[in-house]
Amino acid sequence: MRKPPSLRAHLTAALPEFARDPERLMMFVLDGRIATTGTAALGWQWHYTLRTVLCDFTGHPDAAVGPMLVWLRAHQSDLLHNPKTKDQAIRIQAEYLNTQALDLVLDLQLTESVHARPLEGGAPGAFELLHRAEPPGPADMPHDPVTSLYLNGQQLTSWPPLAS
Repeated sequence: MRKPPSLRAHLTAALPEFARDPERLMMFVLDGRIATTGTAALGWQWHYTLRTVLCDFTGHPDAAVGPMLVWLRAHQSDLLHNPKTKDQAIRIQAEYLNTQALDLVLDLQLTESVHARPLEGGAPGAFELLHRAEPPGPADMPHDPVTSLYLNGQQLTSWPPLAS
């Protein structure tokens, strides 16, 4: 599974308090399953809920949700554009610990496709596993690259552009 570390890196870039204290950004894979292709080709798809927990988060919740949506546009765009899933793209829970901090829980339904092809120049029976790239979002939904967010004129967060 490649998406959890990718999302962690993106959130850490966007939310410096978790770069300074990385154990406060926790991730869990829940309710996972593997669906096979059902064909002669070796391949499967990971399906899972990625639970991301931001412990003792002192920023505005929008500072976490915005970067997550930007990441989803690049890494699971169907979740945001499919009319059947977009209303449930991110499920949340929060516990306000005091007037300054909260524990924020964000659940995402993610998938990852893997297929195998014969290893070029390899021994008979040797196959290389490839993680398929995410399909692009709908062409009729262009968007500007987002690298920072402001609320009431105050910068909430910023991050480097996502790699394509």
